[in-house]
Amino acid sequence: MTRWLDTGWAMRLREQLRKMWVRVILYSLAGVVLASAAPFVGPWLPYIPKIDLASGSVDSLLNIIASSMLAVTTFSMSIIVGAYGSATSNATPRATRLLEEDHTAQTAVSIFIGSFLFSIVGIIGLSAGLYPDKARILLFVATLGDIALIAWALVRWVNHLNEFGRMSDIITRIEDAAKPSARKYRDRPALGAIPQKDALPDGLPLVSSEESGYVRYVDVEDLQAVAKDAGIKVEIMRMPGKYVHRGEALLRLTSPVAEDQVDALRRAFSLGESRSFDQDLAYGMTVLSEVASKALSPGINDPGTAIEVLRAGTRVLELLHERVDGKDEVKCDLVFAPPLNEAHVYSVFFAPIARDGAGILEVQETLQDCLAAVARFGDRSAAEKEARRARQRATEAFSQDWESEALEQA
Repeated sequence: MTRWLDTGWAMRLREQLRKMWVRVILYSLAGVVLASAAPFVGPWLPYIPKIDLASGSVDSLLNIIASSMLAVTTFSMSIIVGAYGSATSNATPRATRLLEEDHTAQTAVSIFIGSFLFSIVGIIGLSAGLYPDKARILLFVATLGDIALIAWALVRWVNHLNEFGRMSDIITRIEDAAKPSARKYRDRPALGAIPQKDALPDGLPLVSSEESGYVRYVDVEDLQAVAKDAGIKVEIMRMPGKYVHRGEALLRLTSPVAEDQVDALRRAFSLGESRSFDQDLAYGMTVLSEVASKALSPGINDPGTAIEVLRAGTRVLELLHERVDGKDEVKCDLVFAPPLNEAHVYSVFFAPIARDGAGILEVQETLQDCLAAVARFGDRSAAEKEARRARQRATEAFSQDWESEALEQA
């Protein structure tokens, strides 16, 4: 099961399932099928209790649902689009992708649209006289169920709006998106390959990319399978997060292989126009630091948000360095890959915050506190290096001697 979830095509499937249109289509089809199936299913039901329906009662309920759901859907979409714009201007444009994948928002909009289509199809069927007595009763029961579903979705959606798109919500989403990648590198520093950079000498055959884009995902298990079949060893030269131009090398091989095997090796790499959180821990930390940098800009001037970001990023790094029993570092012994560059991860997160918050004492104190914690549970030398750089920036930016003294004490 774990192997299936870690494959490249499963990752691409998960990316598609996270999009709103998938749920909208599924709920819409369910509504249309439910209303369309009533005339055919009703007569075949063995028993439906007799219910005296006033003339046009079902039709009235469906008309109410149709008119209200259209308005509610429009209102909900305006709220969602407004949250996207707020996240772009106040946090970072990279956060909008996480808001787009919000399950509660997707479910609410999907139920509203599905209920709208259900009512429209039901009204058309009633107008055309397609519903006999049993089918009309079945449609009435289905309408009552749909009303209950709408009520549940509205209550859940209204409650969700208290947090949706707020700064604390965005920070939490980015932190949660970065943690799975941290767990992967915690358990397997080179994603299951042998963690060794430049393991194979220069001059060996290369597998080049046929397109340009960011490496979003590398299926190390697929590389292992192809390497075992071809009797070779391979070295990954572009890990997730790296940008690859057309013609640049993705892999180095110990010996040439057939063209179909070259294509199989290329298919283990998923490239795209933007980076992904799935295997790219540095990207998650970069997006977090962008939120802090935007908050520290003169136009916003919100040190509290930067402090929240520092705490969130430190929690991600704590998860990365967490000690776990039964750690499985190497699963693919025919594949070499550079291990995670922890110093680079620290730098992309802490350095921009140290730069943009250089003159703000409370930010610098929190930054030093976080780096001290990272030095205890992570790469001590890399953390101390970032701490020294941050102190130097702050000392140059402070206008008062007491601020420098307070920072030294911190």
